[in-house]
Amino acid sequence: MKLGEALSWAVQKLLDAKVPEPQTDAEWLLAHVLRTNRTNLKLNWDEELSKGQWRDYEQLVLKRAKRVPLAYILGEQPFCGLTLKVDKRVMIPRPETEQLVELVAKRLKDLGRENIMIADIGTGSGAIALALASKFKRATVIGVDISAEALELAEENAERLDLTKRCVLLWGDLTEPLEAIFPPATFDAIVANLPYVSDEDWERLEPEVRCHEPEIALRGGPDGLDVIRRFIQRPIRRLLAPNGFVALEIGAEQAPMVQNLLQQRRWQVSVEKDFAGIERFVFAQR
Repeated sequence: MKLGEALSWAVQKLLDAKVPEPQTDAEWLLAHVLRTNRTNLKLNWDEELSKGQWRDYEQLVLKRAKRVPLAYILGEQPFCGLTLKVDKRVMIPRPETEQLVELVAKRLKDLGRENIMIADIGTGSGAIALALASKFKRATVIGVDISAEALELAEENAERLDLTKRCVLLWGDLTEPLEAIFPPATFDAIVANLPYVSDEDWERLEPEVRCHEPEIALRGGPDGLDVIRRFIQRPIRRLLAPNGFVALEIGAEQAPMVQNLLQQRRWQVSVEKDFAGIERFVFAQR
């Protein structure tokens, strides 16, 4: 079978399964099987697939048709210029979180400090921690997660990126490990991408998320703020260095509630929008 014929079959299969971007996903899967890129595919539509290649491609397409996320099938996800290993142990890093990293990086640069200490609460695959460690060559980043499985994968990513010396991973709930280990005024930034999907929104999510990604990394209770509330109630102010800040990613329409929770504890709060114009990021300073 020729590449073009195989791709047409795959696109139809994914269309029938109501996969959101059938053409793009079919191309990614074919490029993965052939160990090439999508551009090269388009230059070689008339090439023949070997029997082994067709068998492998068919299996991957059928898996995607069952709404297994593309990133889990490929085994990796690009994030802030890095390639991260991902699987069902962790939530797949989102483009919005790349924007959070850029906003945090700008604020850290504005501090003008050479040796930076950063905490990443709910590190998952290590995406935020590793992206910031790669941007700031003299930074130490502490990633915390309550999922031991997620931490195993984050460690694999740190090793692949040669960042294990500057990215330390700790098991525990929210900031508890930091409170137990570090003295006051240690961290220049505490970044947290915690679960914020409400129960109602969860039921409306695509099968890729609802049926495959870990609930513990996504669901935040009735209004989506159960974990964020607990985080705000922790003694995080004590952990921050002078002029240090907290950065949170939140869900659509949650900004007023999160802002209120922080202001009740006398934080100075600002809100930033994502590229879609949604109030997505909350920053708080002492």
